[in-house]
Amino acid sequence: MNDVCAIYDKIGDDLRFITTSGVRIKMMISLLEKPKSSTQLKDEIGVGASTIIHAARDLEKENLLIEKSDGYHLTSIGKILSYELVNFIKLLSVTKENIDFWLSHDIEGIPKEFLERLGELQKLKLIKSSPTNILQTLSIYLKLVSETRDFKGVSPIFVPDYAKVVKKLIKRGAKVQLVISKEILETVLDSYKKGVDKETLEKVQQGNLRIWVTDEIIKIAMTVTDSFVSVGFFNLDGTYDFTQDLISYEKGAIKWGRELFEYYKSRAKEVKLN
Repeated sequence: MNDVCAIYDKIGDDLRFITTSGVRIKMMISLLEKPKSSTQLKDEIGVGASTIIHAARDLEKENLLIEKSDGYHLTSIGKILSYELVNFIKLLSVTKENIDFWLSHDIEGIPKEFLERLGELQKLKLIKSSPTNILQTLSIYLKLVSETRDFKGVSPIFVPDYAKVVKKLIKRGAKVQLVISKEILETVLDSYKKGVDKETLEKVQQGNLRIWVTDEIIKIAMTVTDSFVSVGFFNLDGTYDFTQDLISYEKGAIKWGRELFEYYKSRAKEVKLN
């Protein structure tokens, strides 16, 4: 980290140049789409033409923009920095929208490479139980997953209702893949065996249920389906928070969830289901 501080000392002025002007930031992000004229940028950003021209000149001096016959273009450096600006803005929006949630939960279950991509979880919706209905979050979650055809989950916790809905999904022909901690493996297997009918058992034998177990400590409960991703965390005191989940239906968030599942799966060992 000291190296990064040393780098900042060298480029601090450049960073301040970009981030202290909302017009310059919006221009750079807008030009990622395609080259645009000053008139197009003026109408899109909502400022005067002189403001656009002045900002463009500043960006051109810093080798971030160039003017051509068809309008303003980002330079190669301008494109690189603009993509990072987009990522940072998205990341900041994710943390700001649910600031109390992030401050009160342990995020160690998100690997560093996925934490850096947290901005992909756009349009997160906080599902929260009320004091008079502490099971509200679980009820909403179970309703959401009840119709899915592709269910992937990572979990360090066992919930009996969770097992029930998984068996229903398997019976309906859904593909279920789970990565769980070794502490709950026997409990999970026992619960799935109880009351299982012939039709569900046949689906399991056909590969509709696959389970991986890991020796690592899992500090996140995540479900990703074909239509949404849901994440839950432990409180800072080490207890799992059953009362709150973050859910997103955005394609980028679902992609993030699928890749996080693959991350945990790659570090686990598959259980042979007989």
